[in-house]
Amino acid sequence: MKTGGFYVMMLLLAGVNIAGCKKELSTQSGQPLQSSEWLVPGKNAPDWENKTIDGIGPAQVMEVTDPSIKPELIQSSVVLVYANLGGYPAHIRQPGKIELTRLLVSYMRGNNPRTDVWSGMPVPGKMLILLTNPDNEYDPYGNAPGHTFRYFFVPKYDPNSAGKKPADGSSNLMAKYSETDLRNMSYEQFCEAAGLKK
Repeated sequence: MKTGGFYVMMLLLAGVNIAGCKKELSTQSGQPLQSSEWLVPGKNAPDWENKTIDGIGPAQVMEVTDPSIKPELIQSSVVLVYANLGGYPAHIRQPGKIELTRLLVSYMRGNNPRTDVWSGMPVPGKMLILLTNPDNEYDPYGNAPGHTFRYFFVPKYDPNSAGKKPADGSSNLMAKYSETDLRNMSYEQFCEAAGLKK
């Protein structure tokens, strides 16, 4: 499949909804490309809960059920979790800015500095969106309206698979992008390359 096929396949992802999570689109190796829609806590996704996560500790968690997230999918994918943290005031974070997690947001709470750490963690059957900070306190911004999240499972580049990069620079499906390439892209660049609606 030529690069144009990749664009068509990624365009189809834009219509995927979280309830079914997912329309699976087969690559040449048989691995599906998967995406969530933009997730809004308390609306089309669960609300925040305070939990203790193994290996992380106390956290504020949005736990999205997604049966398609299986161990083999996690192992064979580059997992990209984007955040638009619109719940912060403009003087703390630029409105509309979308970035790949792990994201650190620093600000003052009274006279005390604080850094909120946002991350995404897939586990079998679920995607966890996590907020941690040293005080384990999430007001006033952690559960503020305006935060949204979107995740992608992108098949890893495998030089031994059918997606191998040809010497002429053309590519099949995801072979054009290494994990480093994907993680170095802005959300806008990723959407442009994939032919996705932002």
